Amino acid sequence: MIVEPKKIDFSKYKRFFAFGCSFTKWRWPTWVDILQMQMPNVEVYNAGRGGAGNLYIACQYSLYNNKFRFTDTDLVAIL
Repeated sequence: MIVEPKKIDFSKYKRFFAFGCSFTKWRWPTWVDILQMQMPNVEVYNAGRGGAGNLYIACQYSLYNNKFRFTDTDLVAIL
């Protein structure tokens, strides 16, 4: 687990998965959009949803992991 974003080496990731509530995906830019600008060559999958709770986030995480099979070259962030 990384708790200090400044220490993330974005160059080693090929895909970025984000899970969360309206802070993750909304009508205006969120933290996912800011990180996406730091990783222009990375595929971004934003599974955030306004009003989402922990159950939704956990289910989406499980669905995405089953579909994409997370690896060491994936950055997975949950807010």
